[in-house]
Amino acid sequence: MRSLATAVWAVLAILVFRPARAEDPVKPDEVRQKRLELLLARVDEFQLEVAGQEGGQLKRGAQPILRWSNPVRDFLNDGVIFLFLERSRPRAIVTVWARSPEATLQSGELWREFVSLSAQPLACSRGGRVLWSPKTGGLVEQPVAGAPAPAGKPAQRLVQMREIARRFQATSYKMESPFELRLLTQPLYRYEDEAAGILDGALFSFAEGNDPEVVLLLEAMAGAGGKEAAWRYSLARMTSYRVVVRLDGREVFSAVPYWKNPRGPSDPYFEASDGPFTLR
Repeated sequence: MRSLATAVWAVLAILVFRPARAEDPVKPDEVRQKRLELLLARVDEFQLEVAGQEGGQLKRGAQPILRWSNPVRDFLNDGVIFLFLERSRPRAIVTVWARSPEATLQSGELWREFVSLSAQPLACSRGGRVLWSPKTGGLVEQPVAGAPAPAGKPAQRLVQMREIARRFQATSYKMESPFELRLLTQPLYRYEDEAAGILDGALFSFAEGNDPEVVLLLEAMAGAGGKEAAWRYSLARMTSYRVVVRLDGREVFSAVPYWKNPRGPSDPYFEASDGPFTLR
């Protein structure tokens, strides 16, 4: 009986007093939530405005338009994409993501990416320091040749926008090997802006996995000066790889490899490391 009692007390001591071990597993959902909080906090630090315009501060969208992971890459990513808006109209895209070789993504490096969709100069600052000051977007506000007049109802215009988007093909080049990007036919964002004469607008993406590499902005513009309403488009890169975009088989936009060419904070696309991170 004595040996049995001793054994029982030994088991109880292990159960009650066992210290937490460093290798105890962390729940994946908790880690993912902590990463999201980190990414959102980093986006909160950025302020964007139309440069030189009084009251030109851009408003950040309340929620990310996408949370992406890109599982086809050689390293692991977890990122959020936000729009910065003039009223309801997208003027810039800000992406922040965590990159790590570890499956848990509990530590690694943060990256930031800025994309202009504006014909006007922008300025992005953090803590009073200007990080990015593009003069214009990549390719903005071009007429869509051969497109029908915008339909009268929103549902009909969405059908039209999807048909127009399918006329574009986007190709990414990794190590100069072409990779056809996939058009996501569900818009990332849709809006109207009566003050700017925009009857309808939608932001489409061409993606690798679920990671947008090229964005296409389509807008139905109200007629002015007796002209009929018409469609126009803007294109922008969201990747450091070389990309080419074609409309009806004709090249309309291209961007050189980001890290192999001269680049600077006045370019319409800007990518940079934002420092290491460790989740606690």
